[in-house]
Amino acid sequence: MKPVYEIRSGALAGFNQLVPHLGGDPASLLARVGLPQDCMRRPDLLVPVATLCQLLNICADELQCQDFGLRLASMQGMRMLGAVGQLLGDTDLEAALAVTQRYMALHNQAEHWRMRVEGDLLVAERYDHFQGPVDARQYRELSMAACYRLMQDLAGMDVRPRTVMFRQEEPAAEPHRYREFFYTEVLFGQERDCLVFDAEVARRPVCPPSPSLLRYFEDFTRQLLSEHRDSVAEQVRTLILQTLGAQRHSLAQVARLMGVPARTLQRRLSAEKTSFKQLVQDARMQTARWHLCSSSIDINLLSATLGYTDISAFSKAFRAIHGKSPLQWRKQQRDAD
Repeated sequence: MKPVYEIRSGALAGFNQLVPHLGGDPASLLARVGLPQDCMRRPDLLVPVATLCQLLNICADELQCQDFGLRLASMQGMRMLGAVGQLLGDTDLEAALAVTQRYMALHNQAEHWRMRVEGDLLVAERYDHFQGPVDARQYRELSMAACYRLMQDLAGMDVRPRTVMFRQEEPAAEPHRYREFFYTEVLFGQERDCLVFDAEVARRPVCPPSPSLLRYFEDFTRQLLSEHRDSVAEQVRTLILQTLGAQRHSLAQVARLMGVPARTLQRRLSAEKTSFKQLVQDARMQTARWHLCSSSIDINLLSATLGYTDISAFSKAFRAIHGKSPLQWRKQQRDAD
């Protein structure tokens, strides 16, 4: 059976504001693809990426807005980081992008990014995990443009790419929209999807989030916790999954997000017959199994994304539970298909 690639509904941030501006009704458009009206208030709701692609395509066609993905991305930026946005702290852009790369690898099953400095260039490259019958042009444009907006939120609105490359062919209508959004010539029909910046951008300090962004992060976290108000363990598990890829999943950091002292949190977990260490292990293994079975993510990147110091530590922990190395387990699952 083919895996269902999912993405969190937070990828639609700004949808309820953009659609009415273009003359549409958000609730009716969401209903067309089977999404609940309140999914904008549930940013951690998992949505099949094929459904998201379908929704974006409907919006582009029916609202006569072929750059819908770009316009939606213009309303996003750091919001895509969810609860992690509160934990970045004082750092430079290169360190923040390492956090972002790991975060996105776990929170979007449809793709992953690699962000690296190559000589005098900073390269952010996007990799698809899925292929399907649904046209994914709008989705890919949303993803690339949202990454650029994230860069601007982190390092300053004056950040401009040297080059923007898309694998897909040039759109038939309004190519100037891409130049206006990215402030540079956009190349289509390329070998890869990537944004290329001057490497000096990586050394910039991260801009502090605005008051409105801080309120968004706090509301996001409250909403996550409210969905599991009857179980502290489930609240902690949810926050670990949110922060795992960013390696911001320590007891102290999760306790900070919950607004309780770390020792109090430990006692509450003990009362529910579990521990923080056990919940971290469960979250790591749950995430590892999905990616090993369903995504093309490199084992080294997966290991780092899960917060292991090196691949041997990941392999040892995985083998202790599953009796096989991650590579052996992946091969067994794929041979079974």
